[in-house]
Amino acid sequence: MTPSPETVAAYVDGELSPEARVAFEAQMASDPALAAEVARQRALANRLAAAYDPVLTQPVPLALALAAQAANDRRGPQIGARGWAAMAACLAVGAAVGLAVRPAEGPLASRHGALIAQGGLSAALTTQLASDAGPVRVGLTFRTAEGGYCRTFEMAADRLAGVACRDGGRWTARAVSAWTPPAASAYRTAGAETPPAVLAAVDSLIAGEALDARAERAARDSGWKP
Repeated sequence: MTPSPETVAAYVDGELSPEARVAFEAQMASDPALAAEVARQRALANRLAAAYDPVLTQPVPLALALAAQAANDRRGPQIGARGWAAMAACLAVGAAVGLAVRPAEGPLASRHGALIAQGGLSAALTTQLASDAGPVRVGLTFRTAEGGYCRTFEMAADRLAGVACRDGGRWTARAVSAWTPPAASAYRTAGAETPPAVLAAVDSLIAGEALDARAERAARDSGWKP
């Protein structure tokens, strides 16, 4: 039996038990397609993690640390990111997964069956570079086969991670997942914490390599024109 996408993601993330890992690797040794999928998922995870490298040496902003702590204090126990993965795929058609925000004030608003970035999230996706720190962390920037731009993001205070694409002068969320930020002292490694649903969305959208810092800046300065 071919392993499920969740099992592949768990293997790539090092989350399988020792027994399950041995069984998975035995199957992978005799299944070239499975081995290729693992390699692709690892490469994608590495690209996303690398997108966060510019902030590895930066101190965590006090306001961000306090916002993450406040979110933890007021919201109590949360469902793990993997528990949200199946729901996250539905967000592209307007389902709201654990947003716990009012449409008029939150980072995303449902409009005509799509989730549109607004407020601080929209501003960050439009103006921020991956090297910029702030309440919204923008990670990977890439182009689709149609030539449009997409960007991944994480919001500690709202406990959201996702990928949004430029569409008619606005950013439309293609996938959003509940996301539990690491402890404040570990926040700078957040690229490695990207939920599987977001990784899968990036994998389905990306064409070619992710933009490097120079190309990212040029795309921003041109207004994200295809």
